[in-house]
Amino acid sequence: MVEPLSLIIAPQYPRPHEVMVVAPRSNLIDLAASTVTLYVNGKKVGTGSGTKGFTIAAPGTGEQATIEMLAVYQGKTYSAETSVRPADVALVVEALSTTHPFYRGASLVAPEGRVRLVAIPDIRTSPGNRIPASALSYTWKVGDRTLTNESGIGKSVLLSEAPLRYRDTTVNVIVKTQDGSVAASATVAVAPVDPIVRMYENNPLLGPLFERAVESTFSMKEDEQGFIAVPYFFGAIPGFTWSVNDAESGTEDTITVRVGGAGAGEATLSIHAQGSGLFSSAGFSSLIRFGEESSGNFFGL
Repeated sequence: MVEPLSLIIAPQYPRPHEVMVVAPRSNLIDLAASTVTLYVNGKKVGTGSGTKGFTIAAPGTGEQATIEMLAVYQGKTYSAETSVRPADVALVVEALSTTHPFYRGASLVAPEGRVRLVAIPDIRTSPGNRIPASALSYTWKVGDRTLTNESGIGKSVLLSEAPLRYRDTTVNVIVKTQDGSVAASATVAVAPVDPIVRMYENNPLLGPLFERAVESTFSMKEDEQGFIAVPYFFGAIPGFTWSVNDAESGTEDTITVRVGGAGAGEATLSIHAQGSGLFSSAGFSSLIRFGEESSGNFFGL
């Protein structure tokens, strides 16, 4: 049986104290010719035309609000009632991409890489009764596709594949109590970035000096210098190709260069990193200066 009056609440899953819009809906009565009155927990909030909604604040965490609307049309009164118990969920994105082991920043999403998304819900049946995350039901959606196998009770973590570069996607999770009486929702955009590769000094005693990357020019203080390549934001460790003045000089992640002969000079040291994906490649070059005079050789080992 079709009810003559129902309520629309936006957003569908309000957070605590969030501003909500409550509006009437009917296919049986003419709302434009009706006068509607809204009550929240028995208290009159406002009266107006049935074509407009009312703006109210959602209750606090774990609290419940009873919302009732009366519509008067051609001398007859119609009513609709619902209840709202706000809840919240945070959605944390953890990119599973490459960095160096002491990197202090957040790892960014690699094109076609892996992403871990963690839902952290705050759902309560009363202000002091928070439901454990393991007892809640999770529905995951990537774009318009619902992930049936990854959804279910206690499934608060999603491992997903990132899209191609320039093809951002959204991930949504709806978290509910098992009886569906309380729910929360969160959406996040997953946006891959271009991977990069950088060089660092590789000291034979101290190891890699990750405090500062090698810049576009580098002056050698000794006759021998080690370098290490660090790939950032690749889905997996890529393959490496070192070159000195465009001549390939190694395929490991490290290289040692030495000055042969006396005098000064310069050479271009380049590193190219190639991953398995379509957009998984990056390169970097540095002009290495050495010696004090105008002669000498420079080569990689």
